[in-house]
Amino acid sequence: MYMSLLNFLTNKWFSFGWILRNVWAVYFLCAYPGEGGATSYFINSLVGNDENIGTSMELPWKSLVNLGRDIFQPGDSILFAKGSSYKGGVIFSCSGTNDNPITISHYSTPPDIIMKNPRKDLSPLLKKYGAGRLPAFSNPKWEFLNGNIFRIEGNCIVIDGLYFHDNANPPGSNKKSKNVQKMGAIYLALGTHHNIVKNCEFENTPVAVKVKGTHNLITRNYFHDTYEPMAESWGPIAIMIVSAHNEISYNHIANYGSYGGPYGSDGGVIELDGVDDDFDAHHIHIHHNISVNNHGFIEIAARDVDHVRVAYNLSDDRNQFIGGGSMKVEVFNNTIIRTREPNIDRFVFWTFDPEKTFLNIRNNIFYVASDVQVLGPVKEQIGHMRVAIGNQKRSRNIYYSPGNTDPVGIPHQKDDWVIDPLFVDINNRNFRLKKSSPARKRGFSFGYTHDLDMYPVAIKGKIDLGAYMFE
Repeated sequence: MYMSLLNFLTNKWFSFGWILRNVWAVYFLCAYPGEGGATSYFINSLVGNDENIGTSMELPWKSLVNLGRDIFQPGDSILFAKGSSYKGGVIFSCSGTNDNPITISHYSTPPDIIMKNPRKDLSPLLKKYGAGRLPAFSNPKWEFLNGNIFRIEGNCIVIDGLYFHDNANPPGSNKKSKNVQKMGAIYLALGTHHNIVKNCEFENTPVAVKVKGTHNLITRNYFHDTYEPMAESWGPIAIMIVSAHNEISYNHIANYGSYGGPYGSDGGVIELDGVDDDFDAHHIHIHHNISVNNHGFIEIAARDVDHVRVAYNLSDDRNQFIGGGSMKVEVFNNTIIRTREPNIDRFVFWTFDPEKTFLNIRNNIFYVASDVQVLGPVKEQIGHMRVAIGNQKRSRNIYYSPGNTDPVGIPHQKDDWVIDPLFVDINNRNFRLKKSSPARKRGFSFGYTHDLDMYPVAIKGKIDLGAYMFE
């Protein structure tokens, strides 16, 4: 099934309903090692020794050093004890297969240990076998692997349930050094494919995940609280994408970005990084993510980017929802809130190349501050400056701004509406729909089967606007 999904992504636009119906099967397949000759390796920084055999919880390794060895086979698991911590990084070059990926995850004290021992004797056993928080990883030294922790140079690797924090910033970055492009707590190298990063937490990681490979899935992670700029014109970015056929889904991202620098504000959730010399990103699917208080949701820092779909996301952020160079993007069923201040960008969409920017904007809800507009006003571009995207293909969207009768910025169409969407509790930032909301049953389906809360969405007929369907 995993190969069928990935072939689907490669050859044409995905059948999104099919993906959402079967995504749990993909996760299940990738989360467990194959049967037969697969081996589990154990690592515990508190009690391990790198001279140990490493294949039992009784004799675990201590550090990352053995992960650089060419010994891991398809179906193997590399498991870190809960409550342990590690500094530095490793280049991991072994590969799994589609049917038997290599899994990097965690372990904790087995229930039988708890059952067989009195409470007073548990403390050393919990230390020995793991307990508590997720295994923690940090690489604060730029000189070592450019701050990378897991530099993945193999294929079919699953990284599941680890905590990354306090990573290095570069000593500077310019067109020659391009140090920002070398970053990533998890770095999926050029030429790699079919890797998954899921259920991980990233805190104070200037670039959490760098995606230079293809056919990767970044899902159900928590990225948060990263405020320091990486370089003069770069704010912190949760996910940077360089290559084609990648999926970003079901993540929660909060408090990514920084003020200052030549743009006044920079960073945010996702960047398609055209500054990278290897850039060739297209067929990118970004869906069902929750984004709160970040400095922008998507920036496409490149030209001629096409086949990007952005659907069923909540973006309660500052600055742009989508901005970039020449691009072709589909924007379906998002709830986009721009009431946090200061917003440096005064419009929700912007571009560096208005003549070659084409967006298809349908079924969305835009709720913006009184001095923010969604599509305009259109101004003559002078030099390399950000301008509003102006008149784009669009229909069945709601726009609303308290105290502003023109939140759109250009004449709106008859099947777009300037009206209060009637959220459940705007003051407490609950953007689900009231029963009386005018957003109900005004949109058309694009094949998704679930909304942001995982409630069913009709495949045929009218559906609600925005990321949340009324129950």
